[in-house]
Amino acid sequence: MIPNVTRGGRMAGLMNYLVGPGRANEHENQRLIAGDDRITYSYAAGTELSKYEAFDIAEILDAPRKAFGTEVTKPVYAKDEESGTFLTDEKGKKIRVGSKDSHVWHCSLAVDAGHGKVSDEQWRKIAHSFVEKMGFVDPDGAKSSRWAAVHHGASKNGNDHIHLVVSMVREDGTKASTHNDFHRAQVACRELEVEYGLPRLESQEHGLGLAGEKPAERSRAERTGMVLSDKFELQRRLRAALATANSAEEYLRHAQDHGVHIAPSFKPGSNTELRGYRVSFGHGKADSKAVWYAPSKIDRTLGWPDINQRFGEQGKPAADAYLASLHSSNNPAMKSSTKGHALSVAQLEHMMSHKTGPDTLANIYARLSLQWERNKPGTLQQLSVSYARATQGMGNARYAARLNQRFAAGNGRGWAAVAKQAGRLGRLMLENNMRKDRPRFTAGVDRLINDAENIVRTEMRKIEQEQSRTAAPVRGLAGTGLGTTPREAGYER
Repeated sequence: MIPNVTRGGRMAGLMNYLVGPGRANEHENQRLIAGDDRITYSYAAGTELSKYEAFDIAEILDAPRKAFGTEVTKPVYAKDEESGTFLTDEKGKKIRVGSKDSHVWHCSLAVDAGHGKVSDEQWRKIAHSFVEKMGFVDPDGAKSSRWAAVHHGASKNGNDHIHLVVSMVREDGTKASTHNDFHRAQVACRELEVEYGLPRLESQEHGLGLAGEKPAERSRAERTGMVLSDKFELQRRLRAALATANSAEEYLRHAQDHGVHIAPSFKPGSNTELRGYRVSFGHGKADSKAVWYAPSKIDRTLGWPDINQRFGEQGKPAADAYLASLHSSNNPAMKSSTKGHALSVAQLEHMMSHKTGPDTLANIYARLSLQWERNKPGTLQQLSVSYARATQGMGNARYAARLNQRFAAGNGRGWAAVAKQAGRLGRLMLENNMRKDRPRFTAGVDRLINDAENIVRTEMRKIEQEQSRTAAPVRGLAGTGLGTTPREAGYER
């Protein structure tokens, strides 16, 4: 079960959002399923909520704060714009720059789409258990917070979920504790998974996962007409660059060819000593400011030390020198053209030998997604993300080679042959390496590989039709400069 905790200062605004259509029109049949006694006295569990009921529930939740005039705020600390890390003073303490209202505590609890739907009755029990585990309910009542739980349609990812809204001003006017609430929510979910027989979050079992999407990032993607938000599209293009690069410097250049702006990140107080790099698509017509990301925050195997280690330290000086030379505008415009590259020699060797692991397949499927799905990422992109998550769960790309299985080699032609080989290797990997340890992962990837095979067959038919019209000879994988023709190598945004 996945918790997502936020804090804010607009009780009525949050309740209004929960009964509205949602950002992707995913909300439907919005209904109250649980709450403290004051809420359920006014509205029975199962009540379908209109905006009127939502505002009334918000007034009930907010009554103690208004009655006692209690202010609840949380500090705002200075952050490094490049890395997103907190800035500290000479004593190592975070630098406070202000505060903001935070009397509203909001948490969504989601169950993976593969588990199916959870009944309102079970969600009701889960909601009560969760607020008790979080310490928001006092047996004597005086130190309790008012709360409500709302259930509606599945999320845009298909996950069944509920929203919990809690007032941070308790019945006696004192403030509820939010100390370490993000961690406590995770602990509570792990306990509830066991108590209610819910599937356990794989990233908790197997290691850290990939970065998640924030509402502001989804909104920006919608404004710019992108299917994926910048964070996920950057991951797709950076991993595609890994599939075609033979050195760290070449990786940077190929990422730039995929439309990614790259800038060096230097250690504080230095303009020569590298600590990493940052990436952006630049700003489009709908936005005036570019958003920059530290790649390690998107996918922890894309940090600069990991990139250098992938290709060996021999080319590190040249790669560092090239990265350091990329001084450019802090607010670049989005690139209007992109181009692809051939599969790298190293990746070809991985594909045709015994070295392929989930990290390699994540890179190859990202490149195939750019090749065939272009600006409408779908199955191939999902496969790339799935294998990237498997890599995260197995520790780190630096150690992935230790976990790889030996696979049979095969021959083929062009990107279609690469896709077919990746599918074969992926299935072998599931059978040999993951079926027992990660059943939910393998079930999902099985379905995606089936869909990918349909895509490959469609592309093969297109290639055959084009070849029959042109009667041009087809070159094999080895030594042909795979993907270097405009049709093979290029793609559109």
